Amino acid sequence: MADTLKVYKGTDVVGTAERGTDGKANVTISNLDADTDYPIGTYQVSFENENGESEKVGVPAFKTKPILVTGVTIDPKTAIIDVGATTKLNSTVAPSTATNKSVSYSSSDDAIATVSNDSTVTGVTEGEATITVTTQDGSKMDTATITVNAVVEPEQPVSEE
Repeated sequence: MADTLKVYKGTDVVGTAERGTDGKANVTISNLDADTDYPIGTYQVSFENENGESEKVGVPAFKTKPILVTGVTIDPKTAIIDVGATTKLNSTVAPSTATNKSVSYSSSDDAIATVSNDSTVTGVTEGEATITVTTQDGSKMDTATITVNAVVEPEQPVSEE
């Protein structure tokens, strides 16, 4: 019987692997939190073979890697608003499990349209502006085009007296 590496968390076996001819065994542990420090002893390992199981040894402290952002999309891609009106844009960071989903927004021309940190766009004056969403992790970007229309005041009837 070959040696089997057993990984424990407390008394639960959370992974096993057979030792290869190179003397190594690779085990994947599921359900770890991304970008997290695990102190020494959180996990223990032992080897088991036909002679029984070795004493458990604490796994050194380790930190899991963050889940990196691969992209961002903004919706809608185009919008038309009047001067003084607002619209809300939605951004979606991919993957949905990314560790850092923080984004920022900017306008190509604040004189035409401004955008707040919560993605609310306000029409300032007639024209067209590009709103850009940028992820903090990886600087991934997407854009939306905002057209701002001037508000046309209805003509007041002229009274003849």
